[in-house]
Amino acid sequence: MATATMTDPKEGVLPLIEGSTWPGAAEALALVQTLPVPTSKTEAWKYTRVAKLFNFAYTAPSGDAPVELPPRLPFPATRVVFVNGHFRRDLSDELKADKGVVIDSITHHLAHGPLQANYGRIAPIGDRLFTAMNAAGPTDGLIILAVKGAQTTKPVHVLRITTGNGGPMLIQPRDLIMLHEGAKVELIDEHVAIGNAASSLVNSVRECVVGDGAELTLHMAQNEPDGPADIGLDAVEVAAGGHFSVDTTTLHGTLVRNELFVSLAGAGAHAELNGTYLLNGTAHADNHTCISHDVADCTSDELYKGIVAGKATGVFNGRVYVRQDAQRTRAYQRNANVLAGDDARVYSKPELEIYADDVKCSHGCTIGRMDEQALFYLRSRGVGEAEARRLMAHAFVTEVVERIANAEWRTHLTGLIDTKLETL
Repeated sequence: MATATMTDPKEGVLPLIEGSTWPGAAEALALVQTLPVPTSKTEAWKYTRVAKLFNFAYTAPSGDAPVELPPRLPFPATRVVFVNGHFRRDLSDELKADKGVVIDSITHHLAHGPLQANYGRIAPIGDRLFTAMNAAGPTDGLIILAVKGAQTTKPVHVLRITTGNGGPMLIQPRDLIMLHEGAKVELIDEHVAIGNAASSLVNSVRECVVGDGAELTLHMAQNEPDGPADIGLDAVEVAAGGHFSVDTTTLHGTLVRNELFVSLAGAGAHAELNGTYLLNGTAHADNHTCISHDVADCTSDELYKGIVAGKATGVFNGRVYVRQDAQRTRAYQRNANVLAGDDARVYSKPELEIYADDVKCSHGCTIGRMDEQALFYLRSRGVGEAEARRLMAHAFVTEVVERIANAEWRTHLTGLIDTKLETL
């Protein structure tokens, strides 16, 4: 086993993840010591520079600090609170409201059979350093288990708070969601920051198992002014007739990297991926997605839209992979971007890799400025320039938001987006 040297850039994080008792932690630690830090020469990380994240002397996160919670969502939801990666039962709602649905800290279930059967299976480490780091020393995390036919009567609202107290922290959430046959779960995952937490690193891994005919809906909201670097991996496996949908909205972020890997593993499985990123200042958001059509008769639909202003950077890399036996695949992918400043940058790379011959697949990408003719039309009708640009920006992202089935979340999210658009 290779060991860290004084010149190893990971030496600042190794002491924080050594000695963990989580499943597979020792093996993961050995990989951390051998896997390189991604650089600009690493194709998958070409536009997202993460070497600087290893320059900090991180400390272990503390979750017992007193915090003032933000207002509740304006509609019923079961709130689950994590502070600096640690589950806070005292700040969370009653979690046993729905029969057949277990919602809890994952640390209470490490010895249970369902966890041991799935933990680390959907998100193998491979050559991904950040997955190895997470597996070597998770902080805490969420587990949701829905038995056959069970469902949540209202969304589960996971509120993840990062504080700016105590210097740079390494926070490593680890979630596992398991839906048995016919189960339905809706999850809202909201990231917020209190104080200046820009020097901290949140490195999360979530594994989701969607059983036969089950339905998992995931809403992600990243709204962290002066927040930490936020690097996350969602790995999802969808069985026959299952349905997975996700909408990811990035409003603020010092450095955000959202990786999403979906395996359509049973006939009739469907995945819908939606994303919106509204960036200004020096924010950086990178959305990397991969949908693997592993068997025949599966469908996927993907739409990401971004508005990038100031000196911000947006990155989109979307890959659709169709295996040889995945006949009658239907897969659609689109990425559209608006540059709202001379120094703003967008890098987009949609990909199709197809080995079956009976398929309907398409992808597309656009990067451009606001439509000057449309702006002129609005201004000629007495609309000021700033308001005209805001109206056009709102119309641009509306297509993504309208794909969200939950009307209450859609309305709330529209308000957050409109507030952000006023600053672009």
